[in-house]
Amino acid sequence: MSSNLVIRLREGDDSCFKEIYDLYHYKVFCFIKKYTSQLADSEDVTQNVFIHLWKYRTKLDPNVSLEAILFKSSKQEISKWYKKQNRIFSVENDQLIKELDSASETEDDISSKLEKIEYLLNKIPPKRRKIFNLHKFEDLSYKEIAVEMDMSPSAVANQISKTLQFLKKNSVHNHELYWFALFFISQPSLIN
Repeated sequence: MSSNLVIRLREGDDSCFKEIYDLYHYKVFCFIKKYTSQLADSEDVTQNVFIHLWKYRTKLDPNVSLEAILFKSSKQEISKWYKKQNRIFSVENDQLIKELDSASETEDDISSKLEKIEYLLNKIPPKRRKIFNLHKFEDLSYKEIAVEMDMSPSAVANQISKTLQFLKKNSVHNHELYWFALFFISQPSLIN
């Protein structure tokens, strides 16, 4: 059925495009929502995926599943959105963008990694977890955290370093940590 839809879409069939939109809009939206903090942004990026699909319909390969095409396009549109936003995690964000551009991981793979990070962060002492959350997820400087937590900036740096070492020791890569941050940024209660 998927290849039939791709063939019809390639031929410019408007009703086929509407059928694809109705079938896949919600799934694409739910995937994108994991990476954007506002529902309006999620909807904008989702619309861009379908605009891209229509614009490049003549180049679609009927041998590639429609779901795979939409998933790849979603990652590319998320990447473009982050480049436009130019926010959250300057250098590390580049790694996230590269990962989104090239990742072939499924949603299940990503979800299990996010669950692993959440599990690991819940294993560290509450004070250290709060310091780490303030720095990585709320983007506060060491100095700002030191004032809030009534400690020295070097003590803050030490606590953050210990957390990063713990995560790396448990096979968490930088880009996975930023997926986690981006996924939970709109749900701060899950990381406190």
